[in-house]
Amino acid sequence: MLRSMLVATAALGLNACNLTVETTAGGRVISTPLAIDCTQTEGSCTLEGYESLFSQDPANTFLSAFADEGYQFSGWEGDCSQTQYNDCYVDLSNDVYIKARFTPVTAAVTPAPDHIVRFVALGDFGEGNTTQRFVSEAMEAVCSRAGGCEFAVGLGDNIYDDNPTSTYSTAFEVKFELPYDNLDFPFFMSLGNHDNDLVIDGLGSFNHAGDIQVAYTRRDDKLSNKWQMPDRYYSFTAPLGHPRPLARFMALDSNPMIAALEIAPAYAVNKYKAMQAEWLANELAKPMDGWRIAFTHHPFISNGVHGNAGLYDGVPPLEPLTKRVSGEVYREWFQNNVCDKVDLYLAGHDHDLQFLNSVPECGKTLFIISGAGAKSRAFKNPDRNAVFWQQDNTAGFFMIELKGNRMTIRAYTVDQYNGEQTLAYETTIVRRRS
Repeated sequence: MLRSMLVATAALGLNACNLTVETTAGGRVISTPLAIDCTQTEGSCTLEGYESLFSQDPANTFLSAFADEGYQFSGWEGDCSQTQYNDCYVDLSNDVYIKARFTPVTAAVTPAPDHIVRFVALGDFGEGNTTQRFVSEAMEAVCSRAGGCEFAVGLGDNIYDDNPTSTYSTAFEVKFELPYDNLDFPFFMSLGNHDNDLVIDGLGSFNHAGDIQVAYTRRDDKLSNKWQMPDRYYSFTAPLGHPRPLARFMALDSNPMIAALEIAPAYAVNKYKAMQAEWLANELAKPMDGWRIAFTHHPFISNGVHGNAGLYDGVPPLEPLTKRVSGEVYREWFQNNVCDKVDLYLAGHDHDLQFLNSVPECGKTLFIISGAGAKSRAFKNPDRNAVFWQQDNTAGFFMIELKGNRMTIRAYTVDQYNGEQTLAYETTIVRRRS
């Protein structure tokens, strides 16, 4: 059992500073770049005289807390006590003491209706390319083998590059209807930044463009009725049309809180935040013995290129210039209105697949990123947040099955060259109690 690293520093004329880490049962703490890999009972938990390991003045080290199965990370003590995420940057200039707390996951005790709800989740798919078609065919095959999927949830960036200027834009056919013409279930859609542009694609600063996608739902001569988005934010229950549903789904609209600039009064950020918060509170107050699931485009936490809300793309949240584009406005709104109030939050934006654990400031809420519906890219910081599973550089989607208080999550990857599908991950979890 290795409990310490001792380095003689007196000859160098340095004051010996120590980094000490403790954990409760149920998880471990790992550091980068220093040699901490600590659990409650074993590992390297103390680094003595760390100055001698540096050729110049040390800046900081990066500590990450990882919960064991059946536990969740519940917070830091000591020099990381002001940090609510599962990672913490430590200033190495004095003695440092840190403790990570883990708590057992507590299952919900309220019985849920014994129905089955099976659906797929994917985003960032509006390319009209071969990869999108491969993913569509994989969804068809996977759902067929499972006994059928009831619906899909679309996680935004529904149409790239060719933003519709009317409900009769051919982009709806080329980038949605035709790629999914083999599927026979509805898509409950949400809006992404690429869906809210007019001139600069991806900036998300013309939210009236998103209204055209809402209006497409009501067009009565579409090629199909798959596209379902009755409003920019809305809810539905599942099984669809059942008098005693197992789950309530809430499609959110993150875009007006992220846009760098929006001149339309209808999307003034403070007004829009308040309206959506009031609506969501009413939805969450409705009686429900089962699951509450929210979805939209922008993630709260993510190990992908865009990263965590509040520091999207490495942009600092400076008021008033970058607080919105950094995601800080959305992060604050999400933490106040969504965290610990829903069981699962689904998002896209990053073109990869992730199933992330809860974080202390968000209570029981778990997170899925499914933004690989037509393109993919590499992670930027795969250790930014604690994950159950993740994969980059692949197309794919999640299929989720709810039955009573149990949720089975399956991640499928799709080869972008030949369309071959692979079950890459599968787990079953129990609904958590707040």
